Amino acid sequence: MSGEDLIEIERAGRRCGVCRSGRGWRRFVVVRPPQREPVVLCGSCRARFGEDPPVGRREPAPESAARDGGPFPPPKAQADKGESKPAGDRLRAALAEMSGSFSTAMVARAAGLNKAKALARLRALERRGEVHRVGNRWSTGPSPDDVALAMDRLEARTSNLRIVRDRARSG
Repeated sequence: MSGEDLIEIERAGRRCGVCRSGRGWRRFVVVRPPQREPVVLCGSCRARFGEDPPVGRREPAPESAARDGGPFPPPKAQADKGESKPAGDRLRAALAEMSGSFSTAMVARAAGLNKAKALARLRALERRGEVHRVGNRWSTGPSPDDVALAMDRLEARTSNLRIVRDRARSG
């Protein structure tokens, strides 16, 4: 490897010019295509592209592409379509599909949000009355009555409920 090649490899940051891999940089090869800048290639890109890597190729002149019709149709104007529709609320869409009670993680996964954002949004929806807590889970169903809420709070505080009855002493 010559000194010029080492300088080009260092200029490229010890990375391949095509795949940007830095593995085995001491085996990199510098290719100097005609009428282009030198390109650093790793072994696999050198085997794939040889002396003509896709980096640094010059595109055909725009007027020649317009004359030929070009390989791709011209892009459609955005003004014809008007404004795009605003994105729907992913959390509300996920809540509409879920039934029963669900955890914050389940809603976050279904909506594609992280748990912190989903929790903040669920709390905001709770303030508006669209969802409510059932113990440590959430529900979109009708709000339970006061007795059911008290039982949910009791279940959330205790891990093991037992019913204790007084027994008459037998003797």
